Amino acid sequence: MYRLLIVTENQTVQDMFDGMTGWEIMGFKPPRLRVSTADALECMQKHSIDAIAIDETPAFDDLRRHITEKCPTMLRFPIMETAEEQWKIIRELDRMLGSLYADRSNDYYDLPAALQMTQEKLLKSIVCGLIPTEKEQAIRLSMLRCYERTDVPCMLARLGMDADDPFLTSRWHYGSDRLEVALRNFFGNVQDDMRLHVAVISPEEVRVLCYPKDDSQTLEKSSVVSTVEDTVEQIGNYLGLEMNILEVRPLPGLGAFAGA
Repeated sequence: MYRLLIVTENQTVQDMFDGMTGWEIMGFKPPRLRVSTADALECMQKHSIDAIAIDETPAFDDLRRHITEKCPTMLRFPIMETAEEQWKIIRELDRMLGSLYADRSNDYYDLPAALQMTQEKLLKSIVCGLIPTEKEQAIRLSMLRCYERTDVPCMLARLGMDADDPFLTSRWHYGSDRLEVALRNFFGNVQDDMRLHVAVISPEEVRVLCYPKDDSQTLEKSSVVSTVEDTVEQIGNYLGLEMNILEVRPLPGLGAFAGA
């Protein structure tokens, strides 16, 4: 069962969590509640914690810094105003933890790699317009400790493929995941001044989200086009998969994908 830690001085919040029952049915142990940074750190030393919620008050700034620096793979989830809203978050947290700890092979379990894979799945769902609101995007990105935010200008490259291409017809029956992994290996996670996220939409379209490596910078379209063109050429040379650039366009932020 997953183990949660809630850190808050707010008695109303404590009462809300105390009144929430049925944790075991959801696959969670009843959460531990702590009221100070010192108590929370002691709890984390004694117990293995899968996810943490920290009250958004200055009193816990040191704890948030500790989690950011020392616990980079620990999921964080928000404290909501009502139990109904909180259960919605817990259900989403359950899905995230299930993806994070899925038994994908008999190999040694690599938590940072599993977190990155789960983050990529979230970003693909955003790029595909599967998350209806910008608020929900922001909550999920924060929960999964993603670098990306919803309001930072970025770029989207759409790439076309021929569904009858021999590379695709011989391999597509394995599913789009294999193709996505192959394309991500070519694009990489970071190139120059941008972070890259690849999403295979269909046998005919791939989308590449280009996000600034530094939030304070604005990506230049010419730089994005050059990076994508060079990578597409490499893919053609090594895989024999012919791709063409359909468009490269700026976005005001990931929020532009909400409900698309």
